[in-house]
Amino acid sequence: MYSNLKQRASRLADEAGPELLIDRRIGLEKESLRVMVSGTIASTDHPVCLGKALTHPSITTDFAEALLEMVTPPCDSAAKAMHYLTGIHQFIVSCMEGDEQIWNTSMPCILRGADSIRIGEYGDSHQGRMKHIYRRGLGARYGKRMQAIAGIHFNFSMPESSWPRWQSLHADSTASVDAPNVLDQARSRGYFQMMQNLMRVGWMVPYLFGASPAICRTFLAKGETSDLDVLNDSTLYAAHGTSLRMGKIGYRYRDDQPIDLSVRHTDIHAYIDDIIGHVTSEHPPYKAQGIRDDSGIYQQLSANRLQIENEYYGTVRPKQIPEKGELPILALKNRGVRYLELRSVDVNMFEPAGINLEQVAMLELLMIFAWLGDAKPLCVDGMQRCSNNINTVAHHGRQPDVQLEGPDGPIPLKDWGLSILDSLTGVAAWLDESSDDDLYSRTLQLQREKLHDPETTPSAQVMKGVREAGSFFDFAHEQSSKHQSAFASMQADEDMHDLLKTAVAKSIEDAAKLEAASTGSFDDYLRDIMSQLDPYASAKGLQTPMTSLAGS
Repeated sequence: MYSNLKQRASRLADEAGPELLIDRRIGLEKESLRVMVSGTIASTDHPVCLGKALTHPSITTDFAEALLEMVTPPCDSAAKAMHYLTGIHQFIVSCMEGDEQIWNTSMPCILRGADSIRIGEYGDSHQGRMKHIYRRGLGARYGKRMQAIAGIHFNFSMPESSWPRWQSLHADSTASVDAPNVLDQARSRGYFQMMQNLMRVGWMVPYLFGASPAICRTFLAKGETSDLDVLNDSTLYAAHGTSLRMGKIGYRYRDDQPIDLSVRHTDIHAYIDDIIGHVTSEHPPYKAQGIRDDSGIYQQLSANRLQIENEYYGTVRPKQIPEKGELPILALKNRGVRYLELRSVDVNMFEPAGINLEQVAMLELLMIFAWLGDAKPLCVDGMQRCSNNINTVAHHGRQPDVQLEGPDGPIPLKDWGLSILDSLTGVAAWLDESSDDDLYSRTLQLQREKLHDPETTPSAQVMKGVREAGSFFDFAHEQSSKHQSAFASMQADEDMHDLLKTAVAKSIEDAAKLEAASTGSFDDYLRDIMSQLDPYASAKGLQTPMTSLAGS
C-alpha cells in the first residue's frame, strides 16, 4: 500500500545515517485540570507558587483557571521530552495545596453547570486581558464544558539539514533554483505535505492512544441525550469507543449556529487565505451576541467567524513562532512553517505524566511516515474522509472488523493500520542504529499488538478499570490519586526544580513589566494588534477584524 514510501525509506537508509535526524525537535504540551479531592473542578486562583500563567514558559493555563498546561521546550529526544514533562509534574505537585490534585485524564467529571468552570485570568496587562477575553468568547460560542476537556499536543520539527534530502527523495523541483529562499520554500511545502499525510492516517492516534471511551453523566447538559450506552447512574460509555474526546461530544462547533469554517488543505497559501478570511468575516449570530455586554465588558474579541487563528480546531496545525505582537497566522504567512502540532492525543490515565516514552516514539514515527509519504493535496472529499474516519474510530474503533474510508475505498482498520506499521519497520531499525536501545522497533511491536488485539489498547484497559472500580469517576479518581502520591514521594530532580523555580520568579517579574507597559486604552491596543490583517482583508474585499468594534 505504501510502496513509494518504503522505497524512500530504503533509499534514506542507504544514503544517510540516522544522524541526519539528530537535530529533530520534540515538544509536549499536556493539559490537566486541578480538582478538589472530591473530583470537582477547583475554583481557586492559579497557585502563586507556580508563577504567572501569562509569562511562565513551562506552566500556564488553557481555557479554565484550573486547566493547567505543562509545556516542555523543544527537546532532541523522546526521553528528554518525557524527563522534562515529568519534572514539571513533580514541581506542580510539590506546591499544590493538600485538598487539590491533578485530574489525570481527558474528560472532566462532576460538572455543576457552566458556572462551575472559571475562565482563566491573566492579569491587567493588555496581553493578559486579550487572552482572557478570547477565552470568554470561546465560552460564549461553544460552551465552557467543551473547553474543560484536556489533551496532549505533540510538537515536532525536522532538522534544517533534512530538507535538501526531502527534496531529493521526492524529486522536488517546484522551487525556483534562482529564489533566495529555496530552502524556506521546500520546508513549508514539506511540512504542509506532512500535515496532509498525517491527517489521512490521523485515525491511528485515537485507535492506538485513545483513553476516553467513557464519561461522567454530568458532562452532558441537563436534559441532553446521547447515543452512548449506560453503565450506571453516573457513567456513560461507547462499547467499542476509543476517544470520545475526539468524537461527537468532544471538540466541535455548535450545531445550533450553522457556520462555514471550512479551510482548504490543498496548499499552504489556500490554508492561510481561508484562515484570514474567517478572522475577517463577520458572523451574524456572533454579532447578535454582542462584543460587549450592557456594562461595557468584552464578551469576545470580535463578531467574526474566528476571533483569532487559534480558534480553528484542526487535528494537525502548521505552526511558526510569532515575533513580539505578531498574529500567529501572519507569522505563518511571513516565514512559512516551522513545526507541526498534533492535537489528537488523549491524556493516558495509566501514565503519571499522561503519556509514556513509547507513545512519544510512535508519534515521532508517524511524523517521519508523513515526511516520507507521497505528495498529494488534500481535497474537500479527502478532508471529509479524514473526519469520518476519526469519528468512526472515536466511537467504534474496537468493533470487530470495523472498516474505514481508505484512499481506494473501504478498508478494514486492522489491515490499514498494519500496512502503516509495516512501512515503518525499516525506519524504526534505522533510528535504533544511533543508540543501544531498540525503542523504535519495540514501539512498533507494541502497536502491532494493539491492532491484532483491541483489548490491549488503552481505551479497552480504561473500560476494564471503569467496570472494576464501578464508575468512570471512581477509576479516574483512583488513578489520579495514585499518580499524585507517586509524584509526591518521587525524589525530585533538583536541577529541574531550580530551573522551574527561577522561571516562577521571572514570570512574576515579566508579568509586572507587561502591566506597567500597558499604557493607553485596551481598545486601541486591540485595534493595533488586529490591524495587522487590514492589508490582507482589504485585498480580498473583506472587512477588517475590528470593523464591528466601532459601534459596539
